Amino acid sequence: MSWPLHSARAWLARVPLLACLLACLLAALTAAPVWAQPGGAVSGRVLGPAGEPVQGAGVEARPASGNGRRTTTTGADGTFRIPGLRAGPWSLRASRVGFGDARQTVSGPATGDARVELRLVEAPILLETVEVRSPRETQRERTRFETEAGVTARVISGDEIKMLPGLGEADVLRAVEVLPGVVSTSDFSSAFNVRGGSSDQNLILLDGFPVFNPFHLGGLFSVFNSDVIARAELLSGGFGAQYGGRVSSVLTVESKTGEGGLHAETGISVLATRIAVHSDLPRAVSRSLGGQKGSWLFSARRSYFDALLRPVTDFPYHLTDVQAGASIETRGGGRVQFTGYRGRDVLDLSNFDPPGEEDTAESILKIRWNWGNDVAGLKWTQPLGSRWVSETRLGVSRYGEILGFPDFADTRFGSNVQEAALRSDLTRQISPRLTVQAGGELNRVSYSNLGESGGTTFFEASQAGLFAAGYGQVRWQPSPLWIVEPGLRVDVARTNAGACASGGRPDYFPQDPSSVPARANRTCVIPAPRVAVKRFLGAERDAAVKIAAGRYVQFLHSIRDEALPVSNDTWVLADEYVPPVVSDQVQAGVEKYWGERWYASLEGYYRRYDGVTDLNPGDDPNFIGDDLLVGDGDSYGADLLVRRNAGRLTGWTTLSWLKAARTFPDPTAAGLDGVPQTVTYAPIFDRRLDVDVVLQYELSRRTQLGLRWNYGSGTPFTRPVAQVVGFETNVAAGGYRLPRPETDEPEVPYYVVLADRNRERYPAYHRLDLTLRREYTRRWGSFTPYLQVLNGYNQRNVLFYFYNYDKAPATRSGISMFPLLPSIGVEASF
Repeated sequence: MSWPLHSARAWLARVPLLACLLACLLAALTAAPVWAQPGGAVSGRVLGPAGEPVQGAGVEARPASGNGRRTTTTGADGTFRIPGLRAGPWSLRASRVGFGDARQTVSGPATGDARVELRLVEAPILLETVEVRSPRETQRERTRFETEAGVTARVISGDEIKMLPGLGEADVLRAVEVLPGVVSTSDFSSAFNVRGGSSDQNLILLDGFPVFNPFHLGGLFSVFNSDVIARAELLSGGFGAQYGGRVSSVLTVESKTGEGGLHAETGISVLATRIAVHSDLPRAVSRSLGGQKGSWLFSARRSYFDALLRPVTDFPYHLTDVQAGASIETRGGGRVQFTGYRGRDVLDLSNFDPPGEEDTAESILKIRWNWGNDVAGLKWTQPLGSRWVSETRLGVSRYGEILGFPDFADTRFGSNVQEAALRSDLTRQISPRLTVQAGGELNRVSYSNLGESGGTTFFEASQAGLFAAGYGQVRWQPSPLWIVEPGLRVDVARTNAGACASGGRPDYFPQDPSSVPARANRTCVIPAPRVAVKRFLGAERDAAVKIAAGRYVQFLHSIRDEALPVSNDTWVLADEYVPPVVSDQVQAGVEKYWGERWYASLEGYYRRYDGVTDLNPGDDPNFIGDDLLVGDGDSYGADLLVRRNAGRLTGWTTLSWLKAARTFPDPTAAGLDGVPQTVTYAPIFDRRLDVDVVLQYELSRRTQLGLRWNYGSGTPFTRPVAQVVGFETNVAAGGYRLPRPETDEPEVPYYVVLADRNRERYPAYHRLDLTLRREYTRRWGSFTPYLQVLNGYNQRNVLFYFYNYDKAPATRSGISMFPLLPSIGVEASF
């Protein structure tokens, strides 16, 4: 659903309470006095063992003599500031559950700020003589549990990603599939669906910058190098007003910082070779760039089969990934980070001749298919005074592909999408119980799609648009037992083809251009309110119930058919024919911690989607407005997670139940008035039951075993029910006859009759994967050989069915997904 500007104003007029609340809080923000405190201040950052910022750490300052203890806590970026310190020596201590304390003595200045950096170390927690280790990533989830009201956040560390079996090597997107609410429909694609949303409705970020198509080889594995991944965090629901652009989920992949001296990691798998190098920047370089200290990293990955087999044959495929990053700490406690990525896939069959198969070589269609992503971004985080923190991001992301045929030089297909974005966020802690966050962003998005052959252009579309958004969000804790987070986001779109479809979702596709309504308003404004409430339970505040509701908006559509196991997306923008996707969502749940060892959560949700799209099988080539069908849908379900965080045996179990539906006009079934009827069906990702068991066990100090077992109920498909012969009318003699071809031998035309869409379901899917890793330490570093086994008991899971009606009775055959696939590899660290 979408509104022009005047409708948005009317909508805002109907929510005076929320508008009044936000206005009062913003007024308090701007009017809050800044009380001058005598003396200087100590500011800085608290970091973890790997150099990552630690949120929620307590920082205490004690004078060397006398009284005057002062305390504070770190923000989301690990920064802190303690003002009002008299001149002289002060003892600082930073602490956080799961870490050893960091201590440092600093000389308090008479004026200004003294800068320090406190680095925590991992330390066991002793509980009744049982050693419990609290992983940093589960600690991040615990911090969100304690400080945020409604978001559903799941974190997987880089070490956990490497223990989850992948296709030849660790893969962050394959790892995400084991989280609750996440569905994967095929072994051949690492695309995923979250809580009934399409795969293009997931926002995937690399260090805060979007990656449009994060897949290699059509989706077999992702573009992310596991050696430089610090963690991956999936927000599967209830995320706040600062997130926009997608309606289903947000996946953030965070790179390592590169701090801590010169280190190098390398690896060889059955897929590719890779290397990653990171180190501190020389102090002189950091100062010449206006900073105090810094770090850098560089990684590269390339498949090697084309080079290895070159003496024998021209292997037709290779991939390349290059990622670079740098970070500089600025004066005043800020940090500037650069992220760059470039990846390419090349499938070249123009000179491919399989050895010893001359006839086969002649029959191979010569193609050259290139695709890849480019990402470049700059992020600046800066404390402003004692209570303000700003974060500014400037970045460019691009995805493009081109398919050509060397034997047909005038035939080519291409697609690309590009986004340039500027975003700024401000956060202020007004008091320990009240924090206000506000921000805005400006994006320019453009796409172009082309298909031509023999001088004829079959399709050509290009469009550009400006998209802006502003948001405000409040975190209010009226008592230690409650957290309330109201927020409002307003998305504005302006494109060169009209930003929103006229009147929202059209009920049908007109059959001639004269019936198309006038072009819609060029500017579209959509308010998206959000609210979340959490109530803690128990004296230890280790359990809570929560509820969150909100509206989410997406102006970018992918027109890829998700029933096909290929993850190359083709993107289009909302225009006068295709509206944006607007999703209203609500979720409620309960979660509980038992110390640092066990955690469990249960959540239920409902989501409504307006403006979803599908390819139109009955489109008119002479009319540009009916290429896509526009419909709606909904999904509801529940997710259960039980996780063990400590001990030699760790892991989690998830149980997800989902029911999803989509409704579209059916152009092949018009009613008496000529208007197409609608059809409602279950989409391909409607997997009703999904179970994941993930276990990681320390066989010894340096040997680890990883296991993942997955069960999923069958996904829907459309079954052919008959094959019929096509006849043409015999005008001269009457009756019907077979069509007359130019040859004397008539070729009988056959047509397939399909049952109702997606009424059948494939058999249930289940698979066992194993990983075994053993680390060997040497003076120069360490190396880790590993063994991975996919589909350990060789289950034949169905990918497609084929029906043959030439026989009586008809026969059915099929194609299976991955068979038993063992693979080996080795990693080394220097």
